[in-house]
Amino acid sequence: MIDLIDRRLSPRIACNLAVDYTPSEMHAQIGRITNIGTAGVCLATQRLILPAGADVLLHFRLPIGKRPVQAGGTVRWAAQWTAGVELLHVSFQDQDEIWRYYAKESARQRGSRVRPAQPADPIQDPAFLRETVLDAWRRFIRERG
Repeated sequence: MIDLIDRRLSPRIACNLAVDYTPSEMHAQIGRITNIGTAGVCLATQRLILPAGADVLLHFRLPIGKRPVQAGGTVRWAAQWTAGVELLHVSFQDQDEIWRYYAKESARQRGSRVRPAQPADPIQDPAFLRETVLDAWRRFIRERG
């Protein structure tokens, strides 16, 4: 499992989000997202999980969002009732929602007392989101290094 963590595109934060997921050519099912990053999630299900390489469509709502997020991804690893899903097909708007949730929640989970200044409109200040994620990566590397 350590090798899988080392290959992630982004660090993850713990969460507990309801998700409807639809495997390729199957009916929608209900599960939970137990951790999330800017490029992937850990999906927990009540049924045996999909095999690695399977495509899946996710619908979930973030606590800071006003509408559901829709993301397409691929199962990268699976063990019993959990799977790591790499998010590959996400709209810009949904990616922005995930990044904002990730930045806010990772700061809260790390006990940060300094809140990053929120831009009036992320479209007008995309560097803010990029810098927030880069800062999170730098903290992650310092803590693990």
